[in-house]
Amino acid sequence: MVTTEHALTSASEGVERRIEELRRRHPVEPAVDEVLSTKLRRRGHDVHTARSVEDISERLHAFLAHRLDGPFTISGLARLPGGASKEQFGFDLEWTENGEPRRDRMVLRMNPPASVVETHRVREFQLLRALEGVLPVPRAYWVTQDHAELGEPAMVCGFARGVAAPTKGEHRASGLGTVYGPKLRAKLAPQFVAHLATLHALDPSTVALDAFGVPAAGTTQGVDWRLGMWDRVWEEDSFEPHPTVTLTRQWLWDNRPPIDRISIVHGDYRNGNFLFDEDTGEITAILDWELSHLGDRHHDLAYAMLGGWGHLDDEGRFLCSGLVDTETFIAEYERISGLSVDPERLRYYTVLNMYWVVVATSASGIRITEDRMTHLDVMMNFLSGLGASSMAELNRVLEGA
Repeated sequence: MVTTEHALTSASEGVERRIEELRRRHPVEPAVDEVLSTKLRRRGHDVHTARSVEDISERLHAFLAHRLDGPFTISGLARLPGGASKEQFGFDLEWTENGEPRRDRMVLRMNPPASVVETHRVREFQLLRALEGVLPVPRAYWVTQDHAELGEPAMVCGFARGVAAPTKGEHRASGLGTVYGPKLRAKLAPQFVAHLATLHALDPSTVALDAFGVPAAGTTQGVDWRLGMWDRVWEEDSFEPHPTVTLTRQWLWDNRPPIDRISIVHGDYRNGNFLFDEDTGEITAILDWELSHLGDRHHDLAYAMLGGWGHLDDEGRFLCSGLVDTETFIAEYERISGLSVDPERLRYYTVLNMYWVVVATSASGIRITEDRMTHLDVMMNFLSGLGASSMAELNRVLEGA
């Protein structure tokens, strides 16, 4: 007779064997392996349960008590709307920093049991710290990858003010063909291009990013890690094979280009992932650094140019991320960064970007909803409806590659 304890042990051993097999076939960076392996170990055991503000408050007090020397007060703790992968809570903190009393609005950014993209909070934290004073990013205060402290890996950062999409006149959901209008575009577009150029021109070796794997320039190692990540996620999360995915994976491996220069890649650089002051048109914060990695600058460029983020202007020109026509985008980026843009690499990373969009919409979003491991089950079901159109777009870009 098989006991419950024996059955659980056998199941656990089976999960570990599967993880080892996935590691062997799909090498990824250590931090990426950590979060993907944790997701598989939790599948079938942990489900998302909405925690009370009181519970979050109690844990947050204990978390900060271990990091602050003097007295502090937390007030106004409440859930924040927005975001497609992490739970977020806003709060005010009265505390003392370097002997000076302060009152700051902050954000607790916390993992659910599983996300549409599994990412490492320490990596995001290190990036924000490295880019403070270089780009408009929220200030990163504290981070933990230990589930015991706050219940999930989490980070505390400064609250960034601004809007993600226009609130006056015509507007749409942020990031999905956002319409800014000519006056706002004229102010936002130059900043959007300049910030990306500044990011890619920064030498990663000059900042502290020890949670990131550093690929060797002149090799395909960085591309291999990204492909390994999305291949592994597809195998872990998809419910059935799909011929478009099979063909895409083969094409991507057969055509991967060596990286000529290692850059910090945002990974999700587009409209909707920055905030701006609607009156002045100033970009106040670039957000959502969780998919950042060290790799090829063309990854970000191709992503910002994807059809789903943009629209046509009154003259029939496509506006990348709803902001700037493709020709101007490339010319200004090259001028400011001093880096060249290779059309062949753009085509490659267009396919790679659409591949991960398909993985997210046709596999991961559906899987975490089925497993009840997300706080955004309604949104994930909505995103799954975009799976067919994403697959069709992947077919289109693959035909032109």
